[in-house]
Amino acid sequence: MCRTILASVCLFAMIGCVPDEDGAAYVNGGNFRKEVFESALPVLVDFTATWCVPCKEVDPIVDELASELAGKAKVVKLDIDHSPEIYQALRVNGVPTVIFFNEGREEDRIGGPQKREIYERYLTTMIEGGDMLDTRLEMLGQDEYRQHFIVSRELADIEAILPHRPDLLVEPFADGGTPLSAAIKRSSVRQKALIELILSHGPDISLHDLLGIGRCDEFLVAVEPDYDVANEPDPDGATPLWLGLMGSVKDRDDHCALALLEAGARPVSSASYYLPRAVMFYEDPELLREFLDYGMDPGETDEQGMNALHLATMYGYYPLVEVLLEYGMDPSTANGNGETAVEMVRSQRERRGELWNGRGMLDTPEEQAAFREYKEESNRLLALLEGAQT
Repeated sequence: MCRTILASVCLFAMIGCVPDEDGAAYVNGGNFRKEVFESALPVLVDFTATWCVPCKEVDPIVDELASELAGKAKVVKLDIDHSPEIYQALRVNGVPTVIFFNEGREEDRIGGPQKREIYERYLTTMIEGGDMLDTRLEMLGQDEYRQHFIVSRELADIEAILPHRPDLLVEPFADGGTPLSAAIKRSSVRQKALIELILSHGPDISLHDLLGIGRCDEFLVAVEPDYDVANEPDPDGATPLWLGLMGSVKDRDDHCALALLEAGARPVSSASYYLPRAVMFYEDPELLREFLDYGMDPGETDEQGMNALHLATMYGYYPLVEVLLEYGMDPSTANGNGETAVEMVRSQRERRGELWNGRGMLDTPEEQAAFREYKEESNRLLALLEGAQT
């Protein structure tokens, strides 16, 4: 199957793997078929990128395995920026992603950083000719792997495991979290369907999970005796207010945010759950005003040093940028990369132009018109930000 998928993307001359000075070799669009699909050995491919922070956890593990399993398995990397055609053809949804191949077939894939033993166990199974299903079921005994499996795999993959692991979607994790809460926090095109699948198996629904499945009234009734609960995070650190905004995307107009604010929820972020990003998600200037009036700090930064203005600029949300400037945000404040909002617009425009040109995306009149429209929008945003600096 994979051979067919990639028949159209092997565009370059067949060459050997390009060694990485630190360990695993790199493959690319020119040698992927030979080095992966036609390999006589089991293959692990680490889809990575230089800008990817979580990849820095996986890459060293891959380098070690490449050395230790030389002659038994092939362990390689692929830089998605250098070989986007492979990344797209295999429908890799993000990095880091590790895909295991054997005899030209994809056996399994893992998204996000995992413990070394998981990658090693999969490779050992292929080397020894073992049953990959047995290995997958073994790995699902680990909470971290099970959570990643539930939120990152296709629904068909999950349903195929359920006859072998009936409690997959209902058994709580050791930290108090649940598969339902994990699905609520992971926005994706399949989020609604995943939540519905989990609910069809009758899980226990926690107080916080009520917000993520749109049952806001039940949450508010439950906390009425003690509204301090409206500020207590769930086991993962997500506050009710964040969940009320970002939980379920089935109906973005039907969220609990304003009712929670009125009930005393404080508009602050916690742990990895950055509240301004959740507010930006709605692209609603009036909702943003409500949060600012209730005391949300737009100058608070996320783990990458981005404040609310940086986010609105990055997403191109002109009306939200207007509101934030109106509330006194300084466009000369730099983000974690040292760029101001004005510099972000300029660098994004430059990168997009290079990307579109490099991939032949400006060849047709329609594509050229789309790029002109983008430039007009970015010029308008740039003028707004530059005007606020003077």
